[in-house]
Amino acid sequence: MDRQETAPHRPLVDGMTRIFNRSEDFIHSWLEVMRPFHRLTPREIDFAAAMLEKRYEIAAKIADPKKNQATIDKLLFDEETKEAIRQKVGITKSHMQVILHKMREVKMIDNKSFSPEYIPDWTPGKRFRMVFIFENRLDDA
Repeated sequence: MDRQETAPHRPLVDGMTRIFNRSEDFIHSWLEVMRPFHRLTPREIDFAAAMLEKRYEIAAKIADPKKNQATIDKLLFDEETKEAIRQKVGITKSHMQVILHKMREVKMIDNKSFSPEYIPDWTPGKRFRMVFIFENRLDDA
């Protein structure tokens, strides 16, 4: 998968920064930013990104996708769909099973559905904002 590299940018006012990327690279870039939370390897991120991209593709064809999340996940986790994703990424069946196990382990997927925490509410071509809030607490000691 040919990905555009995102160059580091200087933080803007109040710790904000911009990450420039193409719409087709958004999901991969988003999973890279989320890496501290899921700890997937770059190859595992490639597969997870391909799954999320397919999920968005399926959702675009379904009426009222917000109400039909179960249908979207059912179609996504269908054996034919997973096989197509596996071939697109270029991994073996056994490697795909290892990655799916890791995705379950880190709670990215569970019971044949994607965890909502890993599905950005994003529209292709539009700006996406992600906020981290650091709460500084005094040590109890």
